[in-house]
Amino acid sequence: MEHKTADVNALSIKQLKALIGAAGLSTAGCVEKSDLRAKATEAQQRLASVPSTPQTPGAQTLGGYECLVKGDTNNVDLAVILLHGLGASNSDLASLAPMLRIPGKRVLFVFPQAPEHPLMQTAWWQLDVMKFMTLSQQGPGGAGVAAAIRDEPVGLKECRVQMQSLIDDVCRMGGVGLDRVVLGGFSQGAITALDVALQGDRNPAGVLFMSGAPLVVDQWAQRLPSHRGMRVLMTHGASDPVLPAVASGWARDLLVQGGASVVSKNHAGGHDLGGPDVLQAIAEFVRSSIPGACAPGTSCGPGG
Repeated sequence: MEHKTADVNALSIKQLKALIGAAGLSTAGCVEKSDLRAKATEAQQRLASVPSTPQTPGAQTLGGYECLVKGDTNNVDLAVILLHGLGASNSDLASLAPMLRIPGKRVLFVFPQAPEHPLMQTAWWQLDVMKFMTLSQQGPGGAGVAAAIRDEPVGLKECRVQMQSLIDDVCRMGGVGLDRVVLGGFSQGAITALDVALQGDRNPAGVLFMSGAPLVVDQWAQRLPSHRGMRVLMTHGASDPVLPAVASGWARDLLVQGGASVVSKNHAGGHDLGGPDVLQAIAEFVRSSIPGACAPGTSCGPGG
């Protein structure tokens, strides 16, 4: 990776933070730019110690994450980044790649692996599982869950920086801009994908929000005016015992009020992707993320 050997003295503050985040380090306590440079030097040392050969066959390191990469990799029409759920692995969603391919189009699929966590196996940011499980049992209509997901979790800021590094690497690999990138995920991965999509001032090609919930709602509400028209497909199981389906409803209301273009496709299942009809809706949403990819006179699904 280029950032492993970069001259930290020549990097901007944004680049320094991205480098630090890519190594899984925090910028906490960095007040002056010299502090960021020192931390960035530490980040370079950590990244340099990572084996150049990925641990998983067929994987590549992008943005500091070990990623499964499938499909086309150069001069692509669309890049799709999908984030797995809490405690899962990057292979969990990789089976979606074949059904999301678009005939006649070059599509790059990237499935990152979340960092290991001592209590949750893998996680994009820290979740207080015991607090969440306790509150999820309290109050009608998921009121307890609403309280559990309102505060900013530990590690979210660092995750945002590293995710931006991931997106930058994917865009360079595929030769595309953000407007040709679909961000998506399942459960915690869905929450993370939507949060990351709201951080910049440009919209991705689309956001796949599968069995997710809102997070840091005040921050999201503040960011939404910069993302009017952002295309989002939400899916959720009506019998989900982990994240109640009402949670997607809260997220949908927030996004619609903020001017996003949201389509929901729910199913009768639990905390899972859903049946063939849901998978078809996801495939059509991805297809419709490329301008002109739909045949004239045909439906291209949500957002098409």
